[in-house]
Amino acid sequence: MVILSEKDYLDVKLASLIADYDKETLANLYQPIIGYASLAVYFTLVAEVKNQAVTSVISHGQLLNRLQMAPGDFITARKRLEGVGLLRTYLEEKNNVKIYHYQIFAPKTPYKFFDDTLLFGMLIKAVGDVDANRFKMIYHFTNEEEQGKDISSSFIDVYQPNFDDPSFMKALGSTDAIGRRSGKINSEFNYDLFFSQLSQISQIKEDAFTKKDMKEIERLSALNGISEEEAASAVASVFDAYASKGKHVDFEKLTKLFQEQTDYSYLLNKRINRSKNTNSGTSDLARKINLMETRSPKTYLTILQNGSQPASSDLKIVDDLSKKFRLPNPVINAVVDFVLTTNNNVLSRSLCEKIGGSLAREGCETTIDAMNYLKKVSRSNRKKEAPVMEVKDEKVVEVKEEKPKKAKPKLNWDELLDDIDDDDGGENGKA
Repeated sequence: MVILSEKDYLDVKLASLIADYDKETLANLYQPIIGYASLAVYFTLVAEVKNQAVTSVISHGQLLNRLQMAPGDFITARKRLEGVGLLRTYLEEKNNVKIYHYQIFAPKTPYKFFDDTLLFGMLIKAVGDVDANRFKMIYHFTNEEEQGKDISSSFIDVYQPNFDDPSFMKALGSTDAIGRRSGKINSEFNYDLFFSQLSQISQIKEDAFTKKDMKEIERLSALNGISEEEAASAVASVFDAYASKGKHVDFEKLTKLFQEQTDYSYLLNKRINRSKNTNSGTSDLARKINLMETRSPKTYLTILQNGSQPASSDLKIVDDLSKKFRLPNPVINAVVDFVLTTNNNVLSRSLCEKIGGSLAREGCETTIDAMNYLKKVSRSNRKKEAPVMEVKDEKVVEVKEEKPKKAKPKLNWDELLDDIDDDDGGENGKA
């Protein structure tokens, strides 16, 4: 876990030419997805490129003062930019000095934006069908019908170039001039690897799948910790070649197959290397958060159960948290961990869905986001709890409930939440 300090330095470079019309694209199409804070960070970093002609490197404290933004809010905004391919971040550490190198990319053109299922889908989710399609119509270009015969001159006719001229030979070399580049949106699922494996074990072609099919395969793979090779094998086994396009894959069977597969090699390694000292502390907090951030919900559930296969009913709850509330895997893991810890190791569907709905409304995207929200709600509820009172000999006496004694959990949520207060860099500054 990297914690951002206001003393950490930064420099900014443009990875692409950014035109005036890009500002309109950012305001209309990207802002509903990333939010106004991320847009402010983007334009401020673009402006900083020119500023660095005077001062090559500045601190994050200077940048945050200009933005009037807390470190935690800056990091959230930065991650949103990274997620849609507008920014890449590189961290360099030398002699205990950290330098963040920010690389800025141009937004996609409207044509490529609307052709991107992820971006257009997120826009629809943010503003609804009506407004999303209204924006699409704004950028709609109607090709005018040709009127008459095209008599335009060609380049060859006008300039009659001699390609043996040395000037053209010199121009053959690659140029270092900056061009227009849109950042690639990172996806954990490698489509090339999936289709490569699929072609080796079947005759199924890429065009047999719709974009919706592939997004659901990707979602189920991430949710269950399934590799591209395993996904290809499972998809091939449930593929119906005689069904119409969009219905070739039986997703009900595929979900069950994915849920039955578990990465036991990782679990075995985890058991062997598990530390005997599991008392709460900063290092334990970091390890637990790292597990929730990096493991699929099914794998995380399996780890909590010491390697045993999760119940199908528990996996259905996890699948619904992903499908209904569109929660990222780290947030789902936080929900599962919180409910099991506070509900006597019972994964209650109603409790999971109640918490999941709240986290979705809060826009939580990381384990830290979820834990901070649950910390606020959990402590607020405890303050509202009134002691049980009874009347005895005309005096009001407080009755203390005797709670059943049980073994102290290795890492309970109270301790984890307290550790977050100590380790958040002052303003939840997790980089």
